[in-house]
Amino acid sequence: MKLSRQAFAAALFAQLALGFKCSQHDILKKYNVDKNDITHTSSRETPPSTTEEQWWINICQENTSPAPENCQKNDLLCGKTVVTLPDDRNNKLLTQLIDFTESVSQSASVNDKNELVVDLKNAKWGPNSIDAELTFVCTSPNDASSVSSVTWQDQRVLIAIKGSAGCLKGEKDGGNGDDNGHDGGDNGNDDDGNRKDGDGGDRKPHKRGSSLGSWFVWLVTYALLFALIYLLATSYMSTRGGNFREFREEFVERSTGLAASLPQFAKEVVSRVIGRGSSSQRGGYSAV
Repeated sequence: MKLSRQAFAAALFAQLALGFKCSQHDILKKYNVDKNDITHTSSRETPPSTTEEQWWINICQENTSPAPENCQKNDLLCGKTVVTLPDDRNNKLLTQLIDFTESVSQSASVNDKNELVVDLKNAKWGPNSIDAELTFVCTSPNDASSVSSVTWQDQRVLIAIKGSAGCLKGEKDGGNGDDNGHDGGDNGNDDDGNRKDGDGGDRKPHKRGSSLGSWFVWLVTYALLFALIYLLATSYMSTRGGNFREFREEFVERSTGLAASLPQFAKEVVSRVIGRGSSSQRGGYSAV
């Protein structure tokens, strides 16, 4: 048993360490994140030097683009800072390197704005752990994906990416289509596929079957709930001061009696409803 648990844990760890296989991921397979890797460079003057911050994003295994210099080949996200001196522009000094490899904790979700969010956690950076949150914003399926902002919050970096990577596969340019590639235009139908008022079409009649069925289910649920509360209360009152075994036997006895009386009770109710009941039929029924 211990060996099987160790094998299961090893298999699970190996699966997590492989990173995202976007074509098989429930969420990522719907988006264009597997099309291209994304690079970003920003620079600022830090006299007498120039400092560049570079990011490389490639979260899908399907994209086999080579990692930049100094980054690892299995990186999902790589950030580095290089410094250039004015008298040696061709020689860039690497001062900072953060690798989010395939072994970091990974998750993907969709936020309340319907934007794809990828979280990478616990990347080792010296004695510290760094987290990253990548938010993919769809602008147009035809736009190239690029980093629009990089923000640090303590030991967490927030990166926003705009372009086609955040768009659903099959979307048309300029529309917020569904997964099947339908655009978001108004075709004169409501959300249920019925014609709207005023468009010349006939409104489909409202179906009452589902509402009646739902009402019946709730009625039965409440009846069972009240019956259970009644049985628990009466069993407790009858065995107050006794032990749990006595309470259980009392509860089982009362539940059995109630269940045995239900068929006769239901038969009598049906007979009353259809007008064939008689006062003599109540002789075999006693209320619980």
